[in-house]
Amino acid sequence: MRSFEKGSLAELVARLRPGMKVLLPPGCGEPASLVAEICRQADRLQPLRLMGGLHLGDYPFCRPDLAGKITFVTWHMSPRLVDAARRGQVDFVPVRYFDVVRVFNRGGAWEPDCVVVHTAPPDAHGYLSLGVSASVTLPAARRARLVIAQVNPRMPRTCGGALHRSQIDAWAEADEELLPYPPPAVGEVERAIGRRVAELVPDGATVQIGIGAIPQAVLESLTGKRDLSLHSLLVDGAVPLCESGVVTSAAKPFHRGRMDIGEIMGTRRVFAFAHDNPTINMESSEYVHDPAVVARLPRFVSINSALEVDLTGQVSAESIGGRQVAGVGGQFDFVLGASRSAGGASIIALPSTGRNGSASRIVPRLTAGAAVTTPRYLVDWIVTEHGAARLRGLGERERAAALMAVAHPRFAEELERGRATS
Repeated sequence: MRSFEKGSLAELVARLRPGMKVLLPPGCGEPASLVAEICRQADRLQPLRLMGGLHLGDYPFCRPDLAGKITFVTWHMSPRLVDAARRGQVDFVPVRYFDVVRVFNRGGAWEPDCVVVHTAPPDAHGYLSLGVSASVTLPAARRARLVIAQVNPRMPRTCGGALHRSQIDAWAEADEELLPYPPPAVGEVERAIGRRVAELVPDGATVQIGIGAIPQAVLESLTGKRDLSLHSLLVDGAVPLCESGVVTSAAKPFHRGRMDIGEIMGTRRVFAFAHDNPTINMESSEYVHDPAVVARLPRFVSINSALEVDLTGQVSAESIGGRQVAGVGGQFDFVLGASRSAGGASIIALPSTGRNGSASRIVPRLTAGAAVTTPRYLVDWIVTEHGAARLRGLGERERAAALMAVAHPRFAEELERGRATS
């Protein structure tokens, strides 16, 4: 039984000790006020290690003046971390999302000394909803030695992911807007890809989709479908599909009528939609990302992106050559699960070109040093604005031809030469 002691943000952070490893919630769940207080006490806490995934703020704990005082340990790199990484303030851990909850948990390689949660106020029964972010901090908090909470009246109260007050050591109230993830702008290339992807999604499917312009375009193209469910992530673009009856989750064989979600990323629109919504069930990544759980969902469709795909079908979604620019993420988890789902499919959707059209993203071989996020033997569909190539079951020559058919025509000769010499 923990004390659930109320204090100020400064008193909350005073519970931390120098050299601790502290796990933060990612995405829109980042407790900005509490993070700011940690930065203010950095001199006392050095050498502190903060641990987390994708953050939407400006990574204040990676400011130059905090070098040597705070190190950020992350499973998701960001372009905004490049300078901090050069200064030695970032430690990237290559781990897929399903394993994050074990690696960054008690007994794991990065066992936290403290877990920070960002919650709604307690309900009448003493439960504090983790709101928009349950994927990683929920399972870690259940086993952590020290749990501190930023309690925010603006955090939506969601179903499923919650801690009882008896599981929290101390808390402080901070009334602040959640960090937003605005819907990205969608161009003609993304719309073309979105339409092609939507054609591959059957009625009654459970759809996993990420963040970015292509996922937004896919959501906009699903309006004619019936009885879909969404899995893992909920964004603003999903709200119209839910409100119009496209997303009902009625075809699921279990958890019928509800979506199993680990993270909600968006603006007030999706936050308001999620508040006390019984169709949304917040779960940890040890459930949502489990390929065995995914495989039990018939017609599971995973939709993810890539930086490069080579003519053998290898997918890199996290690095440009040897430079890490993102994370392993959940792509492999969902591709593997979809491959074992009855009627399931995995889709890698990407523009055919990069660097303002000057380079093909379908390449003879991945750039030297690039990490393989999804191996060729699991790749199902590759979709660009020029078409959809199904690679499952194809031999090397056939899959190379199929990929060249969806590459930008301007690079056809270059790809043919590359294939001949590789």
